[in-house]
Amino acid sequence: MTKARLILLILFFTFFYCKPTGADELSAEILGRLKEIHASISSVSGSFIQEKHLAMFEQNLISRGSFAIANPRKIYWAYNYPMKFGFSSDGETIRRWREGSGESKHAPLAHDPVLSVVTNQMLAWTTMDTKALKRDFDITVIESSPLSLKLIPVQKQLSDIIRSVTLVFDDQERHISSITLLEDDKDKTVIRFEKVRLNQDLPDGLF
Repeated sequence: MTKARLILLILFFTFFYCKPTGADELSAEILGRLKEIHASISSVSGSFIQEKHLAMFEQNLISRGSFAIANPRKIYWAYNYPMKFGFSSDGETIRRWREGSGESKHAPLAHDPVLSVVTNQMLAWTTMDTKALKRDFDITVIESSPLSLKLIPVQKQLSDIIRSVTLVFDDQERHISSITLLEDDKDKTVIRFEKVRLNQDLPDGLF
């Protein structure tokens, strides 16, 4: 699994499903609240700005794009600037595209184990299956308003690449407004989500 593909996996995994852990009452309260809120959410869509901080460069790399996720197992993620590329999946097949090459490839989702895991976690998010992340992350609450969580990988496959993931929720805790991924080599990626829409009808053929 390449570094870029693993980071993409973590991005989807954390944006649409998170689990506060710990035995304290605060964690249990937050978990119950998020489970109740997210039970009514069937789709999330909007746009994003991705800012990449590379330790070896002074200038940050800015990308923009759009996304959509629908229950069950449907994902669309597309970069629109500075290059156009992305992928979508209906849960059974995966489609990839890249501007310039003129290519748009379809293949069974089962042939791509990384994206197969992504779609499985989207289904876990809709039911808030708290068992799904226990083996991968320790999660702590770092702010209560807005709700902010810090995820520390406990699996070596993840901890070798990602030092931590910080999630910040919107004011109503219905979706994540930003994700910060700190990589072990001190590079950092910040994704900010904009114009987020919940439970909207999505265009035919998007997936």
